Amino acid sequence: MAEYLRENAVDFFEEAEENLRKGKYNLAMFNLEQALQLSLKYTLYQLTDGLEKTYDIKKLLSQVVELSKNKELEKIMREEYVVLDVLEQSYIASRYLPYKYDKNTVEKTLNVVRGILHVLGII
Repeated sequence: MAEYLRENAVDFFEEAEENLRKGKYNLAMFNLEQALQLSLKYTLYQLTDGLEKTYDIKKLLSQVVELSKNKELEKIMREEYVVLDVLEQSYIASRYLPYKYDKNTVEKTLNVVRGILHVLGII
């Protein structure tokens, strides 16, 4: 089960990079949200042997930080709170709302997600 989450997270991240290159910014944000969400759920599964049902990125990240005591993740969460908030909102906005993400927002978000996935050992 856990490996399935990890593999999908990597696939979503790679798809985000591809959609960014193609200028499909809303899809890239959707892919980034999914990549981070699945990575955090994978990590929580590894730490607790349980699967979280929430889609709340900030809640999931807080749980990982609390359980792992990872100072680097705690710093990212604190410093990139606004980016994480935008990413969390993209779960709905990229699908249903008439909102368009721009290249700069997606690039910044991609870098934050890449950093988190790197710390988690996903990529």
